[in-house]
Amino acid sequence: MTVKLNTGYECPLVGLGTYKIVGDEVLPVLDAALTAGYRLFDTAKVYNNEKEIGNAFELLLPKHHLKREDIFITTKLHPNTEENVKKLVNESLENLKPNYIDMYLIHYPKSFDYSDEDHTNKILRIATWNALCESKDEGKIRSVGVSSYEIRHLEELRELGKVRETPSNSMKNNFPPCCNQVEYHPHFCRVELKNYCSSNNIFFQAFSSLARHNEGLLSSTIITELAEKYDVPKTTILLSWATSQRVGVIPKSTNPSRLSQNLKTVQLEEKEVLKISELNLNQHYVRTTGWLVL
Repeated sequence: MTVKLNTGYECPLVGLGTYKIVGDEVLPVLDAALTAGYRLFDTAKVYNNEKEIGNAFELLLPKHHLKREDIFITTKLHPNTEENVKKLVNESLENLKPNYIDMYLIHYPKSFDYSDEDHTNKILRIATWNALCESKDEGKIRSVGVSSYEIRHLEELRELGKVRETPSNSMKNNFPPCCNQVEYHPHFCRVELKNYCSSNNIFFQAFSSLARHNEGLLSSTIITELAEKYDVPKTTILLSWATSQRVGVIPKSTNPSRLSQNLKTVQLEEKEVLKISELNLNQHYVRTTGWLVL
């Protein structure tokens, strides 16, 4: 299953998150993932594994009779100066060893160096967006997106695009971003943000789709009933709740059997999706609080 991004490229609906998969663990995990059928791989600068992933693909793609264009690579960086962003993009290309990055995301709406309230974050967000869009124009990146952005941060990009498209300025309006990757699961439905992304043709991609294996969520009646109905693990129902809405998921696992299992989502009925959505608590389980960032 794939989704066509607003840039025209196809992105797999289910991918592998590589957070905390580092060092010697990378090669066997990617080998198992490719064997299972994964074609989307999600990393980031802060994961400190780009180089290992690049080395692994150099060995594994020929083994699995695959070409570069058969896989989809996402990486991410935090807001920085334009000069540093361009250096980091080039570093990603060197580490991951592709001739382009499929999707590059602004990892978070603020820098590590400033508080949530510091207006420098906006300056760096815009600088980062401009640098990534320039790298896209140069063919280094195919699609530029964001992560943990709220509606006000997305509207900031819309307004930036209006400035870029003045009669005296021939620069392209790169709004909307191709993707907004956010924490999303039945305890944290993000209805308003999801609707905004849908109406603006922004691919809504989830991280922490399994809600950190929250026992209250996994033991809920509707999740239990649907797991029995479809004869799948409860985690599959959580992932399927997202994919049945065409929301992307990037669950992380290092276990070959669970890697394979996470790919096997089922198409839930619309009434089942709505019933699961009633579990919403507006409760996040990851320390990514973009809504606090000015």
